Amino acid sequence: MINVTVSPAEKTKLELAKVSLQNTDTQEVSNLDLDFKTLFQRCGIPNDTVLDFLFMATVFYATDKFVGRKSVEDKWTRNIKIKIPVYELLKWQTVKGNLDKCMSFLTGDIWDIEFYQNTSSLHRPNERRRSPRRVLSRVQADLVCLFSGGLDSLVGAVDWLESNPQGDILLVGHYDGQVSGPKTDQSNLFQHLQQHYASRIDSLQVRAGQSPSGKETTFRSRSILFLAIGIYAAASIGEDVPLLIPENGTIALNIPLTPSRRGSCSTRTAHPSYLRMLSHILQGVGITNPILNPLGMKTKGEAISQCRNQQVLQNAIPDSVSCGKSGHKSSWIRRDAKGCGRCVPCIFRRASLHVIDADNENYGIDICSDEIDLSSNKVSISDFRAVLAFLGHNYNVEEIKRLLLSSGVSIEEIDEYSNLVIRAMAEVKELVSDKGTTGINQLIGLT
Repeated sequence: MINVTVSPAEKTKLELAKVSLQNTDTQEVSNLDLDFKTLFQRCGIPNDTVLDFLFMATVFYATDKFVGRKSVEDKWTRNIKIKIPVYELLKWQTVKGNLDKCMSFLTGDIWDIEFYQNTSSLHRPNERRRSPRRVLSRVQADLVCLFSGGLDSLVGAVDWLESNPQGDILLVGHYDGQVSGPKTDQSNLFQHLQQHYASRIDSLQVRAGQSPSGKETTFRSRSILFLAIGIYAAASIGEDVPLLIPENGTIALNIPLTPSRRGSCSTRTAHPSYLRMLSHILQGVGITNPILNPLGMKTKGEAISQCRNQQVLQNAIPDSVSCGKSGHKSSWIRRDAKGCGRCVPCIFRRASLHVIDADNENYGIDICSDEIDLSSNKVSISDFRAVLAFLGHNYNVEEIKRLLLSSGVSIEEIDEYSNLVIRAMAEVKELVSDKGTTGINQLIGLT
């Protein structure tokens, strides 16, 4: 059981009440780390329901990091029972069952979320606040777009700006104070956009996590936290302001590449079924800002090759990061690289860049060379082996449909998404065929 308590008097330097998470099984305690000062200065408090959602999403993220997976029987599926205080108690109790299912789908665990009445203020402003040297303006935009530091969110922002020449966009970034990299990546990409769309873009970066840092690093729940920050910003502008979560359909679907990867390796951070579930929950409590994925029906190669401003894209590519394992560099040959080169996001990134003849980046490991030993059983190459196994199987459309149905795709969308998977895998196959070693090509039946 995780008990979440809001201190009636204590506060943090970032103008949030002191919020503690206590694991009643281990008696361990962790404190929420949320930069509410920046949020309040830029967005105020839209309403109590939106504040509840942001608060609980931050708690979900902190809990996900707080409760390790290694102690459970299958080393993955946790039973997470949690008690969270909220302002709008009756509203959230009506969607409890759906929220349990949504979180279970997202993280691969069993969630049991219990709500109780929050009687304490979450916002604790500094009583003797000095006048800031730079007064931050309140956010104003026609649309809010999540901005992660990767290529997809860049393409999503560029495409919208080019399609709406009179419109303004707010780019929302999230970073964890215990995780280096994302804040800088987002700032670097923002500068590229600023050079071309200076008067039409604004940026909001929000720190959210926990202290001390948790033991779990799978970060499956980061998606709901990121979305909650985006919804908070969008709702502060207007109840109908849309939120974009640009993610190519290949990664959003994350089709299980092998039977063993249908649980632990199937991330669902932008899965269409997850986004649909979450939107239904939010509408049920009165949060009406639409959540849209403009790249959901495109492969990564299609998203990049069809980007509406190729010059901005080409300039920004070197400063973007797609790697899912960039913090584990001990086995990299080139440790100054931005990506490992062998995780699923890196593989699809490289294949997409090959589509536009821009595959000229350095990676920690070059999967198309002899630098990778496919006979090894090392976990570090499991992603690439899984991709090759999928390619080698040469699945037909009906087999892919069954795989997608088993991973949560609805029957109404199955034809479109199965064709998407075929196109995405063709991009990877082209990369391997053009640049891979003879041994790699033999494994997938190309020679």
